[in-house]
Amino acid sequence: MYRSTVLASFIMMLPMVCPAQGYTIQFNKGVNQKVVSGWASSLDKIDDTSSKTYIRKKSGGKDELHRVGHRDVIVWIPETTDVTQDFILVFWFHGHYGYVPHRTFQDRTLKQFVPLARSKNFVVVIPEMPWSIHAKTPTKRNSLVWTKPGDFLKFVTQVKGILSEHMNDTHPTGTTLGTIDYRVVGHSAGGSTIKRLGMTGDLCKISPSMVVWSDSSYGTWFDLAWKGCLKDNNIPTKVFVKKWGAPYRSIMRFVNDNGGVPKKAGLNIMLHPWTHKSIGDNIVKLSGLLEDHHEVD
Repeated sequence: MYRSTVLASFIMMLPMVCPAQGYTIQFNKGVNQKVVSGWASSLDKIDDTSSKTYIRKKSGGKDELHRVGHRDVIVWIPETTDVTQDFILVFWFHGHYGYVPHRTFQDRTLKQFVPLARSKNFVVVIPEMPWSIHAKTPTKRNSLVWTKPGDFLKFVTQVKGILSEHMNDTHPTGTTLGTIDYRVVGHSAGGSTIKRLGMTGDLCKISPSMVVWSDSSYGTWFDLAWKGCLKDNNIPTKVFVKKWGAPYRSIMRFVNDNGGVPKKAGLNIMLHPWTHKSIGDNIVKLSGLLEDHHEVD
């Protein structure tokens, strides 16, 4: 059934259904088939719950350096999530060589979020970055995404449209979306996306209740995000770094230059045996990403 669905996938909006696993993937004509198959194989291995995934060409994702000419977005909705009630929406910004199934899809996201599907009301959104494995620049073009004010907000509107589509398929006519509690995670190079959105101000315009830096405060990324809009907004910001690594050295320079850790930010220095990978693979629990109370530690 899996093969026949892939072969027929060029029909607009055809869903991939796997009854044995309990998931459905709905994707548009023109999306990267490697993304569809990589996500499906990851669900086969990790997801023991029922869920629905929407894969779309990402708003503003046209990309001449991408192998299929555009970047996609994955919107994963556990069956237990009710989008007509208040819910958490997690934006997950991946690092270099992102969208590799065993790393971004399995270790980084599904293994962390699937166990929480029965107890939390949430949606996970994974936009493909210019440094994904499907681009010709898997370690370059940091922060070159949503570069102008308003660009990211257009993407948020696209995501809300997908959620409304999902709601219309699962609820009676006239139902409205619940209040969305936005939370943002940037792992590794994903920190450059937080930097960019802080600089344009779009990050703060969605008023996230938490921004998490997952060993991602390289160079001046945190500085620029903070100076851009984070310092002037009451947004809890959590920074996790492996001691002695490059993100650690950069955040400590920021702390020294600014007379300490800002009140609205929490700095968590992870000692051995924590690694860059293990921080990313456990950041949901470390940060309390889906918890009701998320004060800065």
